[in-house]
Amino acid sequence: MLIVAALTGCAANDAFVQRQNSMEGRLEQIMQAQNSTKTELAEISLQLKELKGQVGKMAASEKDARANTDQLQDRLDNLSKRVEQAEAPRSSSVIELVNQDSPPEGREESVQAAYMKAFGLFSANSFRAAADAFEAFITSYPESEYASNARYWLAECYFSEERYKEAVASFEKVLESKPSEKRGSDAMLKTGLSWYKLNNPEKGDLTLRALIEKYPQSDAAVQANEQLNRK
Repeated sequence: MLIVAALTGCAANDAFVQRQNSMEGRLEQIMQAQNSTKTELAEISLQLKELKGQVGKMAASEKDARANTDQLQDRLDNLSKRVEQAEAPRSSSVIELVNQDSPPEGREESVQAAYMKAFGLFSANSFRAAADAFEAFITSYPESEYASNARYWLAECYFSEERYKEAVASFEKVLESKPSEKRGSDAMLKTGLSWYKLNNPEKGDLTLRALIEKYPQSDAAVQANEQLNRK
């Protein structure tokens, strides 16, 4: 029984970690699509309630489970504050993110503040400043859970600035990190488009065909097909 309980606790903790990572990714969606922030927040709140309900079923690992639930509650509170900021006029929201002189106390809060500063600049279309901020973030926090996302958005900054050689190199680093299907397919699409901009259609075609083969059901694959069919 003790072994079964321990295994149940480990599985539960893994489930909590996966839920936390999912919520972090949704934060970016909240900032880019303000009209859907309330819906996102409602979904997160529902997930939190479900997680809290699981606490009572895990007597052997109740202490650890409650600690994870408290962490999720803190994350939810932070998300709620950010949603309120996102619903305010865009200019004031960006100013609050970008002009934060001193990050809050604690390493986790400092990492989040640095990442949000860079992402705020990207959301404001300040791509050169955002690229500098993402580069500084990756240098300062290379092992952070936000680092892979920061590398992706750095590549997007280069692409938006038409710095296609740097974009290709950066997107390739994203692909080397074994990203999710969404990140991987988007990175391959932008890599292919960058090759076209660099007057190398052979590599562009090769990259887009590889994307379609690897992620055939992705939105990026649909766009890749459209690009190839234009010829």
